[in-house]
Amino acid sequence: MEATGYRLGVSQRDGVLVQEDRRGRVAVVPVWDKLLIGADRERVGLAIRGDKSVEPVHAELSATFDGRVTVKDLSQGGVWVNEVPVQGEAPANPGDVIRLGPQRTVAVLGLLDSKAPVRALGLLRVPQRIANLIFLRLIGRGAAGVVYEAFDESENRRCAVKVLVSGGRAHPELIERFKREARLQSTLRDYPGIVSMHTLGTLPDSGELYCVMEYVTGDTLRTRIHEGLERVEGVRLVSRVARAVHYAHEHGLLHRDLKPANVLVSDSGSVRLTDFGLCKALEEDDGLTTTGVMLGTPSFMAPEQIDDAKRVTETADVYALGAMLYQVLTKTLPFAGKNIPALLERVATGDKEPPRHLDPTIPAELEQTCLRAMALDAEERFQSAMELAKALEAWIKQTEPRERVTLRLPDPSQAQTQISKKKRKRSSRDDPTRRPER
Repeated sequence: MEATGYRLGVSQRDGVLVQEDRRGRVAVVPVWDKLLIGADRERVGLAIRGDKSVEPVHAELSATFDGRVTVKDLSQGGVWVNEVPVQGEAPANPGDVIRLGPQRTVAVLGLLDSKAPVRALGLLRVPQRIANLIFLRLIGRGAAGVVYEAFDESENRRCAVKVLVSGGRAHPELIERFKREARLQSTLRDYPGIVSMHTLGTLPDSGELYCVMEYVTGDTLRTRIHEGLERVEGVRLVSRVARAVHYAHEHGLLHRDLKPANVLVSDSGSVRLTDFGLCKALEEDDGLTTTGVMLGTPSFMAPEQIDDAKRVTETADVYALGAMLYQVLTKTLPFAGKNIPALLERVATGDKEPPRHLDPTIPAELEQTCLRAMALDAEERFQSAMELAKALEAWIKQTEPRERVTLRLPDPSQAQTQISKKKRKRSSRDDPTRRPER
């Protein structure tokens, strides 16, 4: 059987886009042909590898111009659409999930029309192809930008694309900050705890800026906290973030906007620090931060950052890590107020409830670590993010002691006895007069 359908990157590219679950690879189900899915990459258009329950040719998909797919089961193990078994053939609409065997899934994303007009990226109707990128879904939105999950055809990999809203019409300072974020974050790409920045691009027609970044499968630390993150695991994640922050500091960069929403936690439990939009080079006057201007998120900002974001040092990031730890421990923000001025006043005076007042089960040692990191006086804090990381790791080690392994040398007399027994056994086997055993 020859492979039907096709891989991305060829001229005929209209059809319904589908995406496999593990690596996020995508393929198009052509409206004039069929797409085979299975484990044999030589025979199918979308290969599902690493699962023995997926057969060499497991299913066949065909598409219509309205974005729907017909699923045909070619397997012995079964195919499901939205957990309903496919009996021969079944329809699947955009947003539906096709399951092959016990656990592997393929999502139906929608119609990909190469002739559709390209709208502004901030208002993009997905899925849509622009240059070598296929924009798959909106995954985040902020005041100045949006983030999409995408697939890079030229690199054959899943990625995240951050777009500056308003593009070429954006304020010059926003444009410069966006470019600096991409440039500075790209210098940290060798550290696994920081999201890698791949490329920076501009859309020719609108002048919109976008940057292509590593895609992380998982949630933000903020989401994990709201879902009831366990204490030990939360402390472990903050310690890993602290190590990533220390790496940035060693390379001359301050983050200045550390908070749980800017920490991605992968499905495997690793962390990725992201959103370096307010990042500042320690030895550089970027010309973007005016003396006396506040930058950051108030509940996680050091008091000195409220007064003047331009003059902060590494200890401002240490303070933010402490505030992050506070939320992990108490499940609440360290500061709150009816309005921004009231909130800033509480931050400036350090008016917060000690963690153990909110939850008496919090260990005193952890509370002390948290409050030291958030000290009003920067000189009283941990003087580096690594120092904080090690304090948290020491608590984890004390809380979860590893089982001790004791190595004992054998008694020399016993060892000699064993050797003698083996020699007698060998000599007995080699003795030609020995009677055979029955």
